[in-house]
Amino acid sequence: MVNRYIDCLVRTTFILLLTGLSACTVVPEVESNRMPTSLLIHESSFPKHKSLQLVNEQDIFALNKEMRDFVHFNLLRIEDPKKRAEVLLEKLLNRSESMMVYNQGANLTAQQTFEQRAANCLSLTILAYALAQEANLKINFQEVKIPEYWVRQGDYNMLSRHVNLVVVGDSKTQFQTIWGNRETTIDFDPYIVKKHFTREVISKQRVTSMFYNNLGATALTQADFPLAYAYFKKAIQIDPEYSAVWGNLGFLYKIHQYENLARESYLRAIKFDAGNYNAWNNLAILLKDQGELKKSEEISEFIANIRASNPYYYAVLADEAYHQGNYQEAISQYNKASKMQPNEDQFYFGLAKTYMKLGDYELGEKYLNKAKEVADFPDVQQRYAQKLRLLSKI
Repeated sequence: MVNRYIDCLVRTTFILLLTGLSACTVVPEVESNRMPTSLLIHESSFPKHKSLQLVNEQDIFALNKEMRDFVHFNLLRIEDPKKRAEVLLEKLLNRSESMMVYNQGANLTAQQTFEQRAANCLSLTILAYALAQEANLKINFQEVKIPEYWVRQGDYNMLSRHVNLVVVGDSKTQFQTIWGNRETTIDFDPYIVKKHFTREVISKQRVTSMFYNNLGATALTQADFPLAYAYFKKAIQIDPEYSAVWGNLGFLYKIHQYENLARESYLRAIKFDAGNYNAWNNLAILLKDQGELKKSEEISEFIANIRASNPYYYAVLADEAYHQGNYQEAISQYNKASKMQPNEDQFYFGLAKTYMKLGDYELGEKYLNKAKEVADFPDVQQRYAQKLRLLSKI
C-alpha cells in the first residue's frame, strides 16, 4: 500500500519504511549526478500540464470588499498593534455563530477561507496575513519546528508540520510599547502556542511555494498527474530551494518510472534540508529497487534511529498494523505513543477504534472519552461526542 504523508503547510508524499531501530546515527552519503534544475524540471514527462489553469499567485493573498470592511470596522481604530493583533485572532475564530473549522485537506486562498470558514493551518495563516497587512500590522511568517507528526486519512498517512504569524509592530506608525513583549503570535493551534518549539522566520515566497506544493500533492493523491506536476513546477519556480516540493516531485517521477529524475529530485530535497526524512525514506526505497541494498538499509536504519523517540512514529506503526488487521500490535504501538505523549487525542482514538474492532465496546468508550477530554479544538471534541452518542445506541 502507498502511504501519503501530508502536512498542513506542505504535503510530502512518500512511502514509510517500517524498519527496526538501530544505533546508526551517521548521516548517509549518496552519490549524485548533480543534474541541473533545467533538466530536473522534465516538462516532456507531463506535456498536458501546459494547458492547465492554476490558481493565480495574486489570488492567494487577495482581499475582497467584505474582507476590507472587516478590517476597517474591527481593527484600524485600535492604536496598539499588539491589541490589534489580539483582536484579529479573536475575531477570526469567533466572527460568526459557526466558528472557523480546521480542515486538514482544505488548501484555500485567503478569500475562500474567509468565506468558507474552514481551512488547514496554512490557509488560515494566509488569511490572517492578508487581513493583518490590511490592518497595517508588521508581520512575519514563521515555520514551527514540531516533531514529525502523522495523521491518518483513509488509506493514507498525513505528515503535519506547522506555520503561524508573529506581529512585530505597526507598519504605518512609530507606535511603541512602553513595557512588555511587543510581539504577538497569531496561531490557530493552542497546543503549538503552549510549547516552546523552535521557530524560523520564512518568506512570503516560501509560503506561496508551500501553497502550490499542497495543491500539487492533493492532485497527486487523486491521480491527476499533469496537474500535480504543474503545481510542483510552479512551487519550484517560486522557491527553488524548498526541500519538500523536490521530495514530492521525486515521488511523482518514481511512480512514472523516471528513476534517475526521482533520485536526483530526492537528493535535491536532502541538499536543501538534510532533515527531510521523507525524502530520505523515498530515496531508500528507490535505492532498494535499483539493487543498492546496503545503502538502502543504511538510510533506513538512520531514519528509524532518529524516529525512535518520537511518539508519532509509533502511532504511524499502529495505524499500519490497524489497517492490516493486526489489532493487538496496533494496541501495543498506540499505548507506546500515548505513554510518550499523554495529551494527544488521536492516540486514544486509535485505541478506541481498535478495541471496537475487537468487540470490546467498554474499552472503546473509555478511550473515546479520553480522546474527547484531551482534544484541543471544539469541533474535534464535538466529533468525539457524536461518536460517543452513536456508541451509546449500540
